Amino acid sequence: MDKAFYMLALIIFASFAQSEVKLKNTGNGEDHIFLHDGLERTYKLYRPKSLPKDSPMLLLLHGRGSSNRWTFVTGFNVLAEQHGFLVVYPQSHKKEARLDGALAQQPGMPKHLIPMLEKIAKCQKGEFFTYSAMNFTCQANGVGVTHMVMWNQTNEDSLFDSQSDVAFLKSLTEHLQKKFHIDPNKTFLAGFSNGGGMTYTLICQTGNLFKAGAIVAGLAEAEILNDCARHPKPIIHIHGADDSIAPISPERELTQGSTQVGAKDSVEFFANLNDLVTVETNQVTESALQRIYKPQSGGAEVQYYRIENHGHVWPGRAIEVKKGMDNSGLNATELIWDFFSTL
Repeated sequence: MDKAFYMLALIIFASFAQSEVKLKNTGNGEDHIFLHDGLERTYKLYRPKSLPKDSPMLLLLHGRGSSNRWTFVTGFNVLAEQHGFLVVYPQSHKKEARLDGALAQQPGMPKHLIPMLEKIAKCQKGEFFTYSAMNFTCQANGVGVTHMVMWNQTNEDSLFDSQSDVAFLKSLTEHLQKKFHIDPNKTFLAGFSNGGGMTYTLICQTGNLFKAGAIVAGLAEAEILNDCARHPKPIIHIHGADDSIAPISPERELTQGSTQVGAKDSVEFFANLNDLVTVETNQVTESALQRIYKPQSGGAEVQYYRIENHGHVWPGRAIEVKKGMDNSGLNATELIWDFFSTL
C-alpha cells in the first residue's frame, strides 16, 4: 500500500478529533492578505502599543482542521503587550487530498477511520458524500477527494496542490521582519499539533531564519529529521502522555506505516546536536516532568515537558482548564515565552 495514501489517512483521522473551538467573532484579530506564489494567503497580527526597532517576533501555527482564530486567543497578545514583541498568526489554506478506500484493510488503521474508508471504497465515480463534516468527491478505483486545512509538514507538495508551506512561511517571515524592523536574531516559531510538526520542519529547513522553536502536542517526521540541518537549535517541546491524536510515542501507537518520531526522541535529536549535554530532571507540577538538556560548551539548550493524564490540548488555555480537560498546572504560553526571552 502506498505510504503517501496511508499518511493521508492518519492526517484525516487527526482532523476529526481536533475540531476547531467555536469562538465569537469578536477579539479574533483582523485578517491580512499576503500574496505568495499566485495565491492569496492570510494571517492575523498583534502589534503591541510599543514596538521599538529590533523587537522580537513570534509566529504561532494552528493545528490541522483549525484556524488562526484558535491561536489568536492562546494568550500571547497579553505577553506581547507586556514584553514588546510582534505576534503573527498565519493561516493555512485548504488543500486537496486523495484517499484510497482500500486503506480500510490496512493493518493498524484506526477503527474510527474504517467506516469512512469503506464508504469511499464503495462509492461510484462522480458521487458526492459527507463524512464527519468533510465533503468527498468519488473518483474511479475507490478513491475519494476532499479538502482540509492543514500545514504540509511532510514537505511533499505534490501530494496536495503544489503549494509549499515552507516557502510561504519563510517568505512571510522575511517580509514582516523588514516591514516592522524586527531583530532577525530574535525571530521565534511555535506551533500546536500539526503546527508543531510544521515547526520542526521549518526549524530543519530554513537555516537561521528562526532563532528557536516551540512545539505543543506536535510530532516531527522521521524523513524531515534525517535531512535536518545539523546545527544546535533551542527547542522546547510540551506533550501529554495520553495524547491520542499525536501519540507521545507514535512508533508504538500507530504501528505500520507511521513515519512520525516520538516526542522525547525528537527532543533528544536536537539535544544531541550539541557536543555534550547534561540532563536535569524536575517535577514541576504534580503531573508534569521537565527535562532540561544543557550543553556543556556553546550549543543550545533543549527542554521537554511530559504531562501525565493529559491529552491533545494546549496547557493553560482557559477553555480547556474550565472544562476539566487540563489539570497540568502549566501554562504553555508563558513557558514558551519565558524560554524564548532568555535567548
